[in-house]
Amino acid sequence: MFHRSNALCRCRFCLVESLYIPQPLSSRVVPTVDRHAHREEATQLPESSQDYWKAESIELHRSRRSFLKGSGAYLVGCGASLIFESADAEDSSALSSTDPQSSTASFETTEDFDCLLDLPPVTPDCARLYICRHGQTENNRLHLVQGARMDPSINDNGYEQARRLGMTFSRLASESDEAFAIPSIVAHSKLRRARETAKILSSVAEESWKPKLFGEIPALGEVDFGSLEGKDSNSAKMEMMSTFASWAIGDIDKQLAGGESGRDVLERCVEALNVLSQTAVSSSTNTRAPSILAVSHSTYLRVLLSMVNDSPLSQSAFWKINNGSINVVDVNVKGKTRMINLSSSLFGGGRGLGVIPRGSSESMDIMMPESYLIRRNEIRHLNGMDV
Repeated sequence: MFHRSNALCRCRFCLVESLYIPQPLSSRVVPTVDRHAHREEATQLPESSQDYWKAESIELHRSRRSFLKGSGAYLVGCGASLIFESADAEDSSALSSTDPQSSTASFETTEDFDCLLDLPPVTPDCARLYICRHGQTENNRLHLVQGARMDPSINDNGYEQARRLGMTFSRLASESDEAFAIPSIVAHSKLRRARETAKILSSVAEESWKPKLFGEIPALGEVDFGSLEGKDSNSAKMEMMSTFASWAIGDIDKQLAGGESGRDVLERCVEALNVLSQTAVSSSTNTRAPSILAVSHSTYLRVLLSMVNDSPLSQSAFWKINNGSINVVDVNVKGKTRMINLSSSLFGGGRGLGVIPRGSSESMDIMMPESYLIRRNEIRHLNGMDV
């Protein structure tokens, strides 16, 4: 029979293991728009972690500080995926097929521009948002932390990814009927890499699809990583993952190396959902299926898509969001909303599990429009590129 201290130690290990072991999640068609019907999109927590949640909350509060301090080192040791825009080997964008040190690539012609034709119709009373990640930059290729303070241009691979985005939406416009949402405008964050991607995909569009550039929506910007920006990704892993671990259990006011807090990012995500859906309704010629296309960033999208899908941040930290990928979200435009607070699944059910850290705001309530994750990290149009 184990001593009490041994049992608690085992519980702590289960938490670290369940939160941080990356789970490869492939892009696929979601056959329904019921958010909870396709929760397998985010792998459920293993049974071992459930033992942890039954541990006495008072002991968990006492051990939390040491857990967060050590979690970064554990992650580095396990080689966990990064959650920011450094594009490591597992989450990298297109690299050269002949010279991995070069940003100039040659590509096989195996891309699938029909990849959006198997989407389900737009959810009733919703606008459809196509939210893409920008094309690759040299910082992505060189594994440097790249957030709101870094503003590089996309490289040759990034240009090709943006071109393929344009061809994919042109094909959607030419092949699908009016029940499907064809975006007529393209928005982007204020960062250069997103703006360039939006302009390129719009300029290469075929006659079947001639979108207009809407311009900047600041709420779509990447997370501000503070003093970590520009650093090699390996040197930033520990602090990055420790902060994200805090956010994942409800400590959303913790700042990231002097940059944004989790609360800042969540509030921007809600703002973006509202602005994009309202703009889609006001600008779309298809009132039956209003839509808009937007270009954003990887870590920001992990948080936004986690919020939409009601998935724990502890899982979405490891979702792949490749350069040039497409994510599809339906947002209710008839006033249906959902409340996010510290008891939400986003934080693992926080208050009900007794893990809300001391000092966190117990009154945090964020109202968001009811939304549905239809597809995540679609990359079939990038076939032939090393993604």
